[in-house]
Amino acid sequence: MNSLLLLFLSLSMLLLPSLLRPRGPSGRSTKPEIHGFLSFSWWVNAAYCGFWHRLESNEIAPLPEQGPAILIANHTCGIDHMLLQAKSRRVLGFMIAQEYYDFWPCHLFCKLIGCIPVKRDGRDLSATRAALRALEQGRVLPIFPEGKILPTSGEQIGEIKSGAAFLAVHSKAPVIPAYIRGTPRTNLIGQSLYTPSHARILFGPPVDFSDLDFEALGDKKAILAVTERMREVLHQLQAESAKTPTDEEAA
Repeated sequence: MNSLLLLFLSLSMLLLPSLLRPRGPSGRSTKPEIHGFLSFSWWVNAAYCGFWHRLESNEIAPLPEQGPAILIANHTCGIDHMLLQAKSRRVLGFMIAQEYYDFWPCHLFCKLIGCIPVKRDGRDLSATRAALRALEQGRVLPIFPEGKILPTSGEQIGEIKSGAAFLAVHSKAPVIPAYIRGTPRTNLIGQSLYTPSHARILFGPPVDFSDLDFEALGDKKAILAVTERMREVLHQLQAESAKTPTDEEAA
């Protein structure tokens, strides 16, 4: 029972930040509409990330004010979504493992905020179609191209899978990269929530694909080229981020 309660509380902490639309410079809220008492959740998440994980970033996520976008980042631990949301002025809809989506205390909540359930076998076409629909609707879709957590606190980047590239090629949505480091060294959601850290996010400019002619390349070659470009950009951000050591590295 205790483990189920911990899982429920952990998922609640992960999902609540997506319920808030922070206000932009114009004072207008961004889509999708958020109303009522749930709007406080972004501030709760921002305070948690700021105080408990001492979150820092080089800037607010450079997402477009409106319209679709893909936010790619390395996957370091179970709170990466929360860290990204704390530094974003757009609501980050996201993809969630099927078993978490089906967990009954969280299922209705997941449906309410538009989570996209994904099977872990890597062949979930329904999730891919749902992700493309979300982008067509003008949502921001955060994706971890590694496809799994690599709990090295951002010191390593795993193999970049082609799923994010497929969505980028077929949606034509801008791709914004981010590099996360300094997070708890664990792939357990609960442990990442209660372990203090000094997390940092380095956002890069939108990835430039202007030299790639997707139609001329064809679907397969275009996806391979975009996957490689994403890998290059994330490694560049990793190298730039490493110029400023974390507390752990400096000790």
